[in-house]
Amino acid sequence: MNRYCTAVLALFLTAGLMLPGSALADDPEPADDSTNATSLVANAWESDNTTAAPQQDEPTLDVSINGSLRFNALFRSYGTAFEEGNDRVLGDGGFTFDTFRIGASGSYGGLIFDAEYAVYPESFGGLFLHHGWAGYEFSDSRQIQVGVSQVPFGIQPYASSSWFFNSSYYVGLEDDYDAGIKALFTPGNWDIQGAYYMNAEQTDFFAGQDFSRYSYDVAPVSAANYQVVPGQAAVDSLPSVTGNGARPDITEQHQFNVKVGYTFDHGGLGFTKIGVSGQRGQLQNLNTGNTDWHAAYAAHFQGRYGGFEAKLQFAQQELNAPLNDQERANFQTSQQLENQDDDGDPGPEGNISGVDYAADDFVVMGAYAFPQRVAAKHTVYSSSLAYHIPVNAGPISKIKPYYDFSLVTKDVDAWNDNATHDIGFLTTAGPLFVYTDLNISKGHPFNHPADNFASVMAENNDNEWRTAFNLNIGIYF
Repeated sequence: MNRYCTAVLALFLTAGLMLPGSALADDPEPADDSTNATSLVANAWESDNTTAAPQQDEPTLDVSINGSLRFNALFRSYGTAFEEGNDRVLGDGGFTFDTFRIGASGSYGGLIFDAEYAVYPESFGGLFLHHGWAGYEFSDSRQIQVGVSQVPFGIQPYASSSWFFNSSYYVGLEDDYDAGIKALFTPGNWDIQGAYYMNAEQTDFFAGQDFSRYSYDVAPVSAANYQVVPGQAAVDSLPSVTGNGARPDITEQHQFNVKVGYTFDHGGLGFTKIGVSGQRGQLQNLNTGNTDWHAAYAAHFQGRYGGFEAKLQFAQQELNAPLNDQERANFQTSQQLENQDDDGDPGPEGNISGVDYAADDFVVMGAYAFPQRVAAKHTVYSSSLAYHIPVNAGPISKIKPYYDFSLVTKDVDAWNDNATHDIGFLTTAGPLFVYTDLNISKGHPFNHPADNFASVMAENNDNEWRTAFNLNIGIYF
């Protein structure tokens, strides 16, 4: 049935894009958050005349190589508790390699493609595909992409301005990439995108068994190199417990996305773009084959007025883990074991470990080789304010100061919110881009003690305000 739905959808999207050109206007592309690549093809159907058209030259292959090399200078101080954790060396600062990316984009007639491969430190996942798709550009306003592409959801390419990103990224709702088919339709001031993704952008075939990926997805806990679920190890060791311990392997599949935006052009002043996005898909329990649904929606606003830029987004997401009664019981057992005293008796009321919730209250998501628990139902408020300042000082051409704010609230009342303030600026000098960020946050995955990382987007028991200063230096070519 799933194969049938996939085939029907692919035919539907392709047929829609191949409607006669006279039915659609090829107006200029919309404001700059559209994921539609700029037109790479000059040879389109130029005339509807019945007279014989001049002979067209054979298409040629046009390829551009691109990439980046980035380094971080990171400074933070979390005190004794963090220094005794896993990241002693960089606990108070250090200069580190961030990433090297190499990619290519191009065209051959109407055929287009874009791909990029990322090289990260081994501790951050090592080697993996950032994106890679092939497609066809039917006209300036109609395009189809097949492969690993950016999911059409929310403000694009980013809802934030800082290197750290807003919290929407860490729950899979900003700059997300999955594997499937996407159609883009941009007549006039409209930006309409639809997509079907068979699965996430996993790095090994048939799996999604690896957290080494760029964007956050629901992924199997068996891929984790440490215990991301409380009490998992203790439950796995009990001969009386059946199934896969405290948590089965769950992954994403069969996701549908729709995004609609409209741009109001203010001439020389700038533009205002408003839009809505929605997605719905399945979560599959790899241990039992059971499935359940996940969904998200968002309303978003983006404006550019002279040098001033504003991005505002509201999103809600629900992720329903397909668990059976035995798996829920296993998780309850894990909580009891987690809360026992040293003598084996149940812990006192008040819960020693802070673990006091149901198996359905969270899913496991991850990227960069690190998994974490994420609240199954949450709301994300995201904003970014920036100002573009032209500069003529040696090689420096622009400075963009910005302020990003994001807040994640959760349906479990006992769990703490995630709040992030990021104050910084981007300096541009030819191919050199330097992000300077002061991140003040509680519950931000990249500004959080390693010992509590697994809980940061769920219970967030630490709930401490912390400060990190980061300088990201990148050469883009």
